[in-house]
Amino acid sequence: RCVSHKIAQTVMHQWLSNAMGRDRNTASIGGGFDHPGVVRWYKCFLSQRAVFFVHHYHVGAVTLKERFFDNVREGGGGSVPLPESLIWSCLTQLVSAIVAVHASSLAVRTLQLNHILCTQEGCNAMMAVVGPYGLPKIRLRINCVGIVDVLEFEARKSLEELQLEDMRALGCLLLSMTTGTEVTVNDVYRNNSQQQQLMILGQYLGFVRQNYSRDLHSLIESLLNPSMPPPGIRAVATNMAVRAFEEMDGAHSCIDEMHGSLSGIYESGRALRLMLKLAFVNERPEFGIDKNWSESGDCYILKLFRDFVFHQADGAGYPAMDLGHVVSSLNKLDAADEEKIVLTSRDGKNVLVVSFADVAWCLEKAYQELCSNAVPHPTIG
Repeated sequence: RCVSHKIAQTVMHQWLSNAMGRDRNTASIGGGFDHPGVVRWYKCFLSQRAVFFVHHYHVGAVTLKERFFDNVREGGGGSVPLPESLIWSCLTQLVSAIVAVHASSLAVRTLQLNHILCTQEGCNAMMAVVGPYGLPKIRLRINCVGIVDVLEFEARKSLEELQLEDMRALGCLLLSMTTGTEVTVNDVYRNNSQQQQLMILGQYLGFVRQNYSRDLHSLIESLLNPSMPPPGIRAVATNMAVRAFEEMDGAHSCIDEMHGSLSGIYESGRALRLMLKLAFVNERPEFGIDKNWSESGDCYILKLFRDFVFHQADGAGYPAMDLGHVVSSLNKLDAADEEKIVLTSRDGKNVLVVSFADVAWCLEKAYQELCSNAVPHPTIG
């Protein structure tokens, strides 16, 4: 194909300028169209008589075709319909992305099974209804946006025509997911009369009518009916608004679980910082003759506190591996609790009664003194 630098720059300007993604301000700052349901397109350039497109990389992503169709074909089994709840979830995500693209006076043009990336949500609360695939909640992103715009720039199709093609492609995508058979727009409409198109669609829609709800069947039929143009994306979004609430409820449940997991990680990070500080300041050889670190010094309690937390022993002298005691003590130290504890030296001759707040003050003081005398970190560049 003949692609010039001017064509690439024109299409890039359409996608990467004046975008209306999730937020106009965010999109303008980020430098292009940005939506959670669309793989971010960064740039397009020509080099050595080839065209290169740079999109965001999502680790572990596979296409819908690989996820639902190729595995069945390789296994030698027949096509198995997907659970309707999973189809509505996928449709809600795709419609959200298409609404944003069409609102930006653009067209997707890549609504095919092999151009939609699928990643699995790591969230137990979002488990979908288990069907033959046993699949959890999945996350969809439309990939390869802008590529067809560049390669077929000379076609000069109107925006309205391109957006109507998006709606036909969405209908074929739904038909593929409900029937378990890959169906493309060309399979139905290209070089076929209207009567032939109705015959082809009738076979598939009959299967959908028997196995899925009336709402889903009516939606697919309206998108693919060759006798009339398909509805716009906003009309589709309005008709499936109730399904969007179900998807939003699931998303909130997933966010709550992730928030809980992040809270646990944050708590672990706080405990790690305290242990690192204790490891840095305890028993450093250069402080061997420092009076502050003698058995009468204020910072001597840090050594005793380390033994209090990690070197507990029972009455017979066996090590007491009590993780609950360690976590509780570190949390109280982090909060500078006023609770009093008894610190005893290893020979039993020194006994100190201090609070966690006293230990925290000593630890911070010793750590800051250590940092002030430390060798500065070398900078790179």
